[in-house]
Amino acid sequence: MTPTPAQIAVDAVRRELGGNHLIWLGIRGQDAEPLLRFAEFVGSFSLIAPLRSGSLAADMNQSLEQLSGRRIDPDADTVDLAADEHGREFQRRLLKAVSGECVLMTYRPTALASDLAFSMATTMRLAGMFADRNASFDHKPWVETQLRARHVKGLGWTYVAKENRSRVERLVAAEGPQILRTGRKSGGVGIVLVRHHDEIDACWPDGNDTFVGVSRYVETGVPVNLSGCVFRDGTLRVHPASVQLIGVPSCIDRPFGYCGNDFVAAAALPSSVLNALDALAATVGTWLHEERYVGAFGVDALVVEEDVRFVEVNARFQGSSALSAEIALGLDLPDLYLDHLAATLGLQTVSPGLSISEWASCSPPAAHVVVHNTMGCDAIRADEVEMPDVPRDVRLTLLPDDIRIAPGGTLCRLVLSRSVTLDGFALDAATEEMVDAVRARYIPAC
Repeated sequence: MTPTPAQIAVDAVRRELGGNHLIWLGIRGQDAEPLLRFAEFVGSFSLIAPLRSGSLAADMNQSLEQLSGRRIDPDADTVDLAADEHGREFQRRLLKAVSGECVLMTYRPTALASDLAFSMATTMRLAGMFADRNASFDHKPWVETQLRARHVKGLGWTYVAKENRSRVERLVAAEGPQILRTGRKSGGVGIVLVRHHDEIDACWPDGNDTFVGVSRYVETGVPVNLSGCVFRDGTLRVHPASVQLIGVPSCIDRPFGYCGNDFVAAAALPSSVLNALDALAATVGTWLHEERYVGAFGVDALVVEEDVRFVEVNARFQGSSALSAEIALGLDLPDLYLDHLAATLGLQTVSPGLSISEWASCSPPAAHVVVHNTMGCDAIRADEVEMPDVPRDVRLTLLPDDIRIAPGGTLCRLVLSRSVTLDGFALDAATEEMVDAVRARYIPAC
């Protein structure tokens, strides 16, 4: 039987691993499920949601929330901020796990992973970028400037010093509601909507930047998320696009907070839009290669009627990555995790892959909704109450054990085999009912 492109890529990665252990370091342990196809995958270390797999030894399947008894908001905290006793213990266990010959694969670059890679260079390979090199791609003003020079149409951000808030007042008065954004945050953190001039002082986003980005609020746009992988020779492979769920009130209390992806809704976009998204991904991927970036990346865009506008680059994996990989695995095609491993280990892609339009035409229906703690205080699930029954085509993942959940922390993720939204900002009635049923199983604990 002729091997599939996915199997060819898996075999190539396994040869490059050479029997060395493969270890995941990420926000969510359950994001690492696509790596279970590798016999070399022996360890998962995460902030939240440990991987549910009996194939990993207990001491090699660690999550910070297991040590602390508290699930953090992953958009507000990182491994590098875990400086208390639980964070130090988590890092000690990770250090023990990577003490032999291994490859460490990261969800996103961190100072911790970079320090480990430098100090253990003779035995450990880092399947990802070093944090200081990657930091520039998190600086939104620089990225926008670079892509604008390549004729990428954005949202027209201007930058206003903290001391010049009167300029924002004039913009609100002249153009209507404005978006204010800090330079480096993700997941909707640091983004606010100002509708009236008297809201500016109260809404001014927190951050260390000396200025904020300001852009006119576009009410009719559909947020779309793209993903792809850049190989060292400049080859780009794109993966399925999705309509991104943003600021759904029942799921998150940040107006532009991330709360899921709908791949079905993206597949229904006009072909001209899908082609434009393909072109945007190619332009961004080419620029990343010129800047010597290698590995998985994402792009957020806004579709206004049939006009595609660039929003930001995510030089890392994303919240959509795990479900995107599940779609590819079901089609026996190389997924984003496999591409990232191959690219960061120096291998070349075995085929150009599918276009965004081709992914849309062959992918099975899939969406997921991420529900966060919006109670305003730590919350804990009542031990005696089970999660609600859901339809057979719905899965509940990222469920916490008996731990406290910080404000903004994830309560669960609903994975569905149908569309859940039209525009990315609201759920359909049936999905809202399921979200309400999940939220009812949690009680305030403060």
